[in-house]
Formats: sequence, C-alpha cells, structure tokens
Amino acid sequence: MDVDTEDKRIDTFLRKTRRGKIRKIVREIYLRDDIWCGVFGCPVCDATHNTGVLTFSEDESLLLLDTNVVLHQIDFLMEDACIDNVVILSTVRHRNLQTYARLRSLCKADQQDRYRESVQKIKDRKRDRGHDADAMQVDTKDDSRRFYVFCNEFFSATNVSRKADETVNDRNDRAIRVAAHWYARHPASVQELLGHDASTASKRVLLLTNDARNKARAAAEGLATMTIYEYVDMLKHKFPNAGEKLAQLSREDAEDELRDEDELDEAGVAPSRLETPKEPSKGFFPPHMKESQIRDKIRLKELYQGVLRMNRTTCFEGYVACKGVEGDVRIHGRQDLNRAVDGDVVAVQLIAADDTGEDDKFLDDTQEDEAAEADRMEVEPAAGGQAAALGAERKTGRVVGVIKRGWREYCGSLRPLDDFRKVGSSAMVTTERYFIPADPRIPYIIIKTRHSHQLDNKRIVVAIDSWDRFSRYPRGHWVSILGDTGDKATESAVILKEHGVITRDFSEAVLKCLPPADFQITEEEIARRLDLRNILVCSIDPPGCKDIDDALSVEHLPNGNYRIGVHIADVTHYVKPDTAIDKEAAERCTTVYLVEKRTDMLPGLLTTDLCSLVGGRQRLAFSVLWEMTPKAEVKKTEFHKSVIKSSAALAYAEAQAIIDDPNDKSQLAINLRILLDLARQIRGRRMAKGALELASPEVKFELDSETADPTDVAMYQLRETNKLVEEFMLFANSTVATFILEKFPLYSVLRRHPPPKEDALKALKKLLASNGFTEFKYGSSKELAESLDRAVKGDDAYFNKLVRILTTRCMNQAVYFCTSEVDRQEFFHYGLAADLYTHFTSPIRRYADVLVHRLLAAGLNIEGLPDQLSHKDRISDQCDVINVKHRNAQWAGRASVDLHTYIYFKKKGPSTADSVVVRVRRNGVQVSIPRFGIEGVVLLKEADYTFDEDKQTLSHKSSATTISVFDHLLVSIRADDTDFRNRTVIEMVRKSSPSEILSYEAAEASRQQVEKEMFGNAQGMAEKPAV
Repeated sequence: MDVDTEDKRIDTFLRKTRRGKIRKIVREIYLRDDIWCGVFGCPVCDATHNTGVLTFSEDESLLLLDTNVVLHQIDFLMEDACIDNVVILSTVRHRNLQTYARLRSLCKADQQDRYRESVQKIKDRKRDRGHDADAMQVDTKDDSRRFYVFCNEFFSATNVSRKADETVNDRNDRAIRVAAHWYARHPASVQELLGHDASTASKRVLLLTNDARNKARAAAEGLATMTIYEYVDMLKHKFPNAGEKLAQLSREDAEDELRDEDELDEAGVAPSRLETPKEPSKGFFPPHMKESQIRDKIRLKELYQGVLRMNRTTCFEGYVACKGVEGDVRIHGRQDLNRAVDGDVVAVQLIAADDTGEDDKFLDDTQEDEAAEADRMEVEPAAGGQAAALGAERKTGRVVGVIKRGWREYCGSLRPLDDFRKVGSSAMVTTERYFIPADPRIPYIIIKTRHSHQLDNKRIVVAIDSWDRFSRYPRGHWVSILGDTGDKATESAVILKEHGVITRDFSEAVLKCLPPADFQITEEEIARRLDLRNILVCSIDPPGCKDIDDALSVEHLPNGNYRIGVHIADVTHYVKPDTAIDKEAAERCTTVYLVEKRTDMLPGLLTTDLCSLVGGRQRLAFSVLWEMTPKAEVKKTEFHKSVIKSSAALAYAEAQAIIDDPNDKSQLAINLRILLDLARQIRGRRMAKGALELASPEVKFELDSETADPTDVAMYQLRETNKLVEEFMLFANSTVATFILEKFPLYSVLRRHPPPKEDALKALKKLLASNGFTEFKYGSSKELAESLDRAVKGDDAYFNKLVRILTTRCMNQAVYFCTSEVDRQEFFHYGLAADLYTHFTSPIRRYADVLVHRLLAAGLNIEGLPDQLSHKDRISDQCDVINVKHRNAQWAGRASVDLHTYIYFKKKGPSTADSVVVRVRRNGVQVSIPRFGIEGVVLLKEADYTFDEDKQTLSHKSSATTISVFDHLLVSIRADDTDFRNRTVIEMVRKSSPSEILSYEAAEASRQQVEKEMFGNAQGMAEKPAV
C-alpha cells in the first residue's frame, strides 16, 4: 500500500523470511522538486547545473528506455554506437541492481575529460602507494556516448503511487510514461525560452519499449514510441553494424507485438534457418504451463518445484531436488527437459520411470549434428561421463514449466561452418551460427552475427535471450571475445568465467582502503598487543606459497609444559567492516587457485606482503595459545591480538628434512619435533573419536620453467609435516568455534558436515561384499573409519586408497552456516568427528575466516560486534554466497587440472598406463589411473557386452573376458578437442598383466624418492588443504 503526503511517500509491503515468517516492511520516500533534467544548457533547471551531458536538437532524439529494454538488451546498450543521448530512469533500479549499475557506469557528465582525469588519478594513487601502475591495467576505452540517470522516483513531478487494482509491473510502466511526458513537456519549455518552436519538441523525446501493452498505451497518450528493433532498423543507414548484440526475442513473447513476418525475422524470432520442425505449428516442445496453473498445482502437490542441476557431462539429463519428494527427481531427454537449462527453477511432474536402462549408462557431452539430422525430434547420446551417486534411487519426472530462469553468460566457440555455408557468409551479412558452450551441461545456442569469420576459432562469451517451443535450441547473442581457442591463458580465462570467479582489477575505492606500500607497524599498535617477536615462530607451507597466513611456535614453560601458538595473519586490522575492500572480499569470498595462477580475494599488497607471515618481518597476528602437557593435554587456552616475527618460512619438504636430520640439534629442529609429536597425539585422539581419513586423486604438475606447460603429472605427495600443520589448524579452528558460540550463540559462523548419503553407502557395501570384503560398517563415523582401516587387499596396494576415494563420493558437502538457522544437533562435523568447527586459520584467502576473526575480537571485547554480524538474515545470506563461491572455486581448480592434463597429453602424445575400475555401467567403465592421478570413462560397445547390475560386471559375449570393479585394465590416454571441448580420452587396451601392475608400483615408489620441484615457476596450485 502506498500513502502520499506533500513531500513524501510511504510504501508498505510484506516480505517472507527464509524461515517462513511474514514481516511488514515500511519505507518512507522523501520527494524533491530540485532534480535536474541533465540537458546541457537547460535554463529551466537550477542554474548551478551547467555541465549537462544530454542535448536537445532537431536532428537528435532524447531516448528513454523502459524496464523491458534495459533488462533484456543490456549488452546492446552498453556497446552499440546507435544508442546515444539516453535517459536512464531510477525505476529500472527496482528490477535489477546489477543491470542498473552497468548502465550507471556510462552516465558520466563531461565523459571524455573527466574519465581520462579519473584514470590518471588511479595511476597516480597506485604509484604513491608503491604499486606498478603500468602493470595494473585500467580500461581507458573511449566512449563519448551520453547517458544520464534521472531519479524520477524521488522527483515530485514524476513520482507515482501504485493504484489499488494495479500490478507492480503496470505501476512501473506508468511511472516510465509519466517521466517521458515530463521530458516531452520540459524540453518544450526549454525550446520556448530559447526562442524555438515548441510544437516539435515533444516529438524529439522517444520512448523505446518492447512491451506491446506499454507501447500501445504510450502511443494512445501521444508519446513518440518505438520498439528497439524499429529504432535500430531506422538507423541502419547511419550505423551499418547497429544491432549486432541485440537480444533475440522469444517468438511466443513477440508474436503479439511484432505481427509482420519481416519484423519477426528482424527481431530474431522467425523460424531459424538452421532448424525446421516437422509440423511448424506444433513446434519442437510442448508449451509451458501458465504461472497461475503451476502455483495451484504445486499447492495441490500435483507438481513440485526445485532447481534443475544437469549431469556434469551432458545437457540431456538432470536432477531436481524437490521439497516433498524423497530423493532427487531424474529428468532425462530433450522432451522431458522441455527447454529447461542448468540452474533454472522448474515445475516438475512425476511420471512413471522408463525401463530403457539409460540410467545405467555413462552420458556423452556431444550433441547431434543438426545440419545432417535437422528432422530428428529427439536424439539421446548414451556415452561417457559422470553418473549419479552409487545406488541412489531417483524418481523420474518431466518439466512442465520454468518458474525462474537461471541463465548466465556462457563461454565457448562457434561450430565451424561447412564449405557450402562458408560461401554464403561473406562480410557484413547476418549469419546464423551454432555456439558450442565449453560447459557440456548447456545446449548449443543459436546466434546471429555480421562478424562470423572474425569469431571463428575464438573463445567468446554468449548470453541466452530466449527459448521458445518452436526452436530446438535457445537463441542468444555474443557479448565479448576472450581470445584464441587452444591458447592456455584464454582457456584459463574460460574456466574462471564459467565458474563465476571475479577477475576484475581492484577498484580505486578498494585501493584507497590500503595502507601505503612502505607501511610500518607503529609502537602504539604494538603496545596494544601481545608482543611475541622474541619467540621462535615458523611457517610451513606448500612450495612457492606467497600468501602465508599461519605460523606455529613452541615455548618451554618452567613446569615442563609447552605453550603452543597458532598465529594467524590479522587481516581484519586492514579490512574493516563494510568498507569498499570488505565488500569486495565479501563478493569474491575466496582466493581461487588454478594450476598456473591464482585469483586473490584481496589485493596483493595484503595477501603477499603486509599480511603474509614471511620470515624476518614483523607482522600483526591473531594468536591462539594453549598450555599443553607433553601428552597433548590442554591446561589453558588464550586468544590474543599479537605481533610476531617469523624466523623461518619453510616448505613441507624443508620442514620434513629438518625433522628427519639426526644431526640437526637447532632450536628450530627441536620445536618442529615437539610439534610433530603433539600433532600425532592430537590426531590419534581425533581418529579414535571417528574422524575419517578419506582420499582423492589429487594431481600435481611439473611445469616447464619457461613455457609453464606441464611436462609431467603425478599424485600429490603428502608428508608428515602436512599432517602436523593440518592437526594444529584443525585444533585452532575447533577451539575458536567453541569460544565464539559461547559468546554469540545466535550469530556465530560455523562449518558443519552432514552425515553421508546412506543409499550410496549401502551400494558401496554391496559392491565391496561382491569383492570379498564383508566387514563394511557405517553406523557412525567411528564405525566407518574402522571399516576403512580394515579394507585391505594383500595383493593390491591401491585397494585401500580406492575404497577411501569411493567413500569420499558418498559424502555430503561441508557448508558454512549461521547458528541461528540450524538446530544444535546439526552443528556436528561428521568427517572430523568434531562437535563444533569453524574456519579461522586462512583469512587471507577465505572470507568466512574474516567473519570469524571479527566474532572472536568482539567476544574478547577487543572490538565491537560489527553490523554485518548483528543481523541473522545478513549472516545467513553471506554464508550462502560463501558456500556457492567456495564450491565454484573447487570446480574451477579441478577444471584447471583437467585442462593441464589435456595439454600434457597433447604434447606428449598417446600413452598407456595401468588403471583400476571404480564403476561399471552398461556401456563402459570408470577407471582411476594411479600413475597420473586422474580418472575417466572408458566407453565400450554396449552390443558386445552383457551387463550384470547386481554383480557390477561386464562380460564380453564372444570371449571369456569379464570386467568388474577393482579390476586392473591397461588403457591408452590421449588428448581430444572435438567441439573445442578439451578432453582427455581413455580407451581400453586389455586387462593388465601382473607385471604391469608391479611396474606401476615400482615406478610410483621411485617417483616418491625424487626431490624435484613439480611446479617450476607456477604458484597457482600451491594451496593448503581446506582444513
């Protein structure tokens, strides 16, 4: 409800919280009458506004954009030269803040001079702070187009209240028309004052809208109005390239507005020349249900709602977790997916499960050849990929409607044209092309472009515009070019973009938050802290690590006990709550590690310099101190803001060598041995409680020192010093979790790990029983840990590790949470067997740790509790963002490993190696290759084999060969770039002979003795475990 007074408007509405409660929200909007129009030289507005960006002349229109145009045509608006002299209304902001922010970046008075001036200021400030200004790029793209933000919602002459029978959209459309009328009258007054004819002034104000009803109402009210397509077409003589990035409308959405076939084709909604349905009137897909129908049927439980998540290797199969349905609902096939894309919120109808055996197959990432088979209604690939969790039984369903689209921008390449079509795709002719996304979960996208040849063999970014039932594939437009296909830097950029990693330079506002590069800790600050500079402190990290955020110390107490210290970089001393740098970190959430590079959460001045606990430098820290007996029993715990001076920054191998050298009697060696002894005891108790020691095939590359190309690939080698650091970090995290929960029971940020999927563990138990191991129990984490310790085969040294890898895949993901949102019994961390756990030890690279540092400081009364940690909803929202970013960072790291594995085998050529079968399906097997630490699918001809689902075996029909889980196969490995998707293809040669298995073990033992730097000049993968 809206209530108006003379100078303000009161908006009242209801909002549903995440826990289902209804809250009443009241907002007061104060209205002004002194807001400027933005027209240069306007004598009507306040004379102090003399730097207008807009012009009003007889040969140029003043453009107003409605919400529909801004939301759907943002890439076109940002770059197309034909869009100029534009008013952006604040009404648009209510619909999409991100889009509004992009447009607002164009709205600069006196654009050219002031932008260049700001660029120079940024460079000057960077130099003042000791940065290399030339190395830190600033985009100085010349864009002299004129945009102006007009705050119509706060201007008394243009503010409108919502009527009783009016929808929000209708109210916003009316607000836009009211603003257009004001501008149409306002320049008329200007023209009269300037001595010109006012009768033509209103005709120079043009409302651009693609909404049929809004356009019709605007025309009826006497406003000049056009669709964006009509406007572009009108200016083609002046701007031949206009409309290159226009979004293509859905035919269903546009046919009421654009009735003429020529208009439909110009808007990109006519039937594609690449595809023609057998019966055009029926289309390729059934229509989606109306929103009102979906809402009613969900209430009656005839339909269910959830987010569609596609199988990671195909766009033809996905799963939806629906409230009210036990287990995931499987959606298989083009027709049942019904135009839904990964990430869409969909309405699902349950259907009878088919009996085709498709669920027992590996799925391929290839899509059918449309040029050759355009008349086929449905083709379902049946090969290669990642199947669902072991033994997970799922119901089957079909998508009957899309409630909310989860579209994003996608990276990929254009499918090459055949020779016939190349002839017809000359320069400046609009060509339809298939875009092949790098992510196989996304279907091909049809785009139109006049730059067909320039986009060939490039990695480009494409946005989906629409997908109606008359098109087999969605339509879209290209946004930007990332670089050449196959170029390693470009392919890494694709990985980062695909996983939503923020790669932009840190802004001037963020850099202003940094201290100068020559920052020194003041004596006043040292006086406020516990001074530990005279204590021997050291750090132990992966080789090449520059963002050192933790260090350890041992002090010998007179009573025979030790004072053990875990010292963590005091990032929050430099990153204050709700500052620009804090908001940037809250958006990025984590440092992302690729094989050859990393993308930092915070600027380098902090991550690798002022906050990094490098040797020989004074650093601010947040310390956890325990008085501990030689038997690792804690007698006292303290937390302090401190100042330290690390004596040594060691790599894991260096620390291990010091410990193992019997001739080294230095204090550093003594302290390291004490730490190792205590860590062993702490670990022993943790394991006795039921902590799990799982496994994953981690890969590490040896990179050429000049090209940074991988020259070899191997499993990541762990030493006792890895476990030493891990145990004390885990101990510190648990200690801090207990303290902050006691101080802030409703506002703490903790990390929990739910119990594993029981159906998957049941399937694993059955699988192990069929291979002779019948003592697999999982009633508790302790039972599971003991079962894993017993899972040993005398004739296969890799068997135990493989069982741990398979168990890892039965696990749920650990997540951050606000303690007010979860019941107390669910705080438990299953994998660590910890009652309470959080992340405190890596604030340089994890934003969750920054929040925990602030909670700990507030609990110690060192600082007050910041506003961001005083609101449960705000904490929960931030935890949700952190969880998504953390998961994406993990996937990005794995994708980088996959890319470098592909590069390695592309240079090396096909190789053979022993592998172990970890999963059997109807059309192939999934294998793990210990020599290279990689996994993949070996596809087999389904017709040649008999599949036994119960025994998990494939038997060759014309020979006595049987393949089962844990069998060893000799496989060939090669690189493949079909469809520009860089894969490592694995093919079976035969079963491995005993000598080949032994040769692998001998080679691996030899490899572990080699003390060689595996990363060369690379630093990206130098990441600590996420403890």
